[in-house]
Amino acid sequence: MTALEESIYKEIQHKLKTAPKEILQQVLGYVDGILERKTDNNFDDLKMLVNEDYAVYKSGKSNLISIDEAEKDIDNFISENEN
Repeated sequence: MTALEESIYKEIQHKLKTAPKEILQQVLGYVDGILERKTDNNFDDLKMLVNEDYAVYKSGKSNLISIDEAEKDIDNFISENEN
């Protein structure tokens, strides 16, 4: 695991440490969905968007968004690219 990957993993772990069960179930669903789509052509696009969003977040140039907003954005991205 690279230093960046380890940093991301630790940040995710820290944020989820006290999350309620419902949030953990949603996150697990997102992770499962992403891993299942790993062979899809859209996976590289989604991975690039996540990396870009994370970089913007770490730079302090973006505000935090709610889980509901993130879920809606992910669902929209997936449905737009399934066709």
